[in-house]
Amino acid sequence: MSDGKKTERDRASMTENRDPDRRRALRALIVEDDLTIHNLVKVVLEREGFIVEGVRNGKHAIELLGVVAYDLVILDLLMPLVGGEVVLGFISNNRPSSLRRVIVTTASPAHLSCDFLQGVCHILEKPFDIDRLIVIARECADFDAA
Repeated sequence: MSDGKKTERDRASMTENRDPDRRRALRALIVEDDLTIHNLVKVVLEREGFIVEGVRNGKHAIELLGVVAYDLVILDLLMPLVGGEVVLGFISNNRPSSLRRVIVTTASPAHLSCDFLQGVCHILEKPFDIDRLIVIARECADFDAA
């Protein structure tokens, strides 16, 4: 029976959908061996509302990516032990739809193969501008859809 009035639950639901603080928090994984860059990106993403996990090599990234679905992955290509190329291969083989949520960071983008990076959301050249990182992170994580 509807008398045209919204119930308290209807109003709460509408408020929840409009209130950005009540959106599901987006999860990000930072894969970066440079501690300074790693910490800076972590602080910036947390300030933007992401729940952030970070690892310093590709081996640990693959372990996490095997069990956690991240909304955003920021991936350095050149790292010790297991590099970003191997991580991208893992994502491509195991969670191909997640490639569109990957931002690859590199100091030498001119040396990258287009085929190798096909499907990633963005390539960000180091050193990068923090404001540009924020815009790209929101875009790649589909921030407004969460």
